[in-house]
Amino acid sequence: MSEKEMKKIGLTGVMGAGKSSVIEILKEADVTVLDCDAINADLLKKGNKGYQRLVEVFSDDILNEQKELDKQKMSDLIFSDPIKKKQAEGILHPLIKEEISNCLDTLKNQKLAVVEVPLLFEVHWESFFDEIWVVAAERDIILQRLMMYRHVSQKEAIRRLDAQMPQEEKINKSDVVFWNNGDKKALKQQIHDILNKE
Repeated sequence: MSEKEMKKIGLTGVMGAGKSSVIEILKEADVTVLDCDAINADLLKKGNKGYQRLVEVFSDDILNEQKELDKQKMSDLIFSDPIKKKQAEGILHPLIKEEISNCLDTLKNQKLAVVEVPLLFEVHWESFFDEIWVVAAERDIILQRLMMYRHVSQKEAIRRLDAQMPQEEKINKSDVVFWNNGDKKALKQQIHDILNKE
């Protein structure tokens, strides 16, 4: 099978929609799932490409005593200055995309591969994928999950959810929607129905 025949799927959804449940079911079905956050974390390890480029731009002020990237310092820096945030994204996003491409190149004999990109629409990666799948859930359920798993107050859960691109917008921009309102069996059925069509 050529690379073109392998379908590249972008998987996204708002925080708390339950992407990890979908990923678990996909992996059980022997579907390869690449994790953007894990790739990013690897790039930021001491000595790796992302780490080196960030230090070149922002100096070693963003490092801790062990000369590793200090996530808190980095977070404070980019969230307090939109220009620096854009600079950091300009460095990391192409590197993440390059790593994803390299990984996908090794999977050419597979029918499809899924890449989890939480901010897929926000970073405008739509054209990178053949199809986009979104995980969605009712707002009340999302808020309950955020409070339970992120250990935040209802007010903070609402603030975090409202700071993201609206779920409805993500749904409208996607090819497939998996509703994950807590019924694992129903979710599994939705996923297997789609996989059987691929």
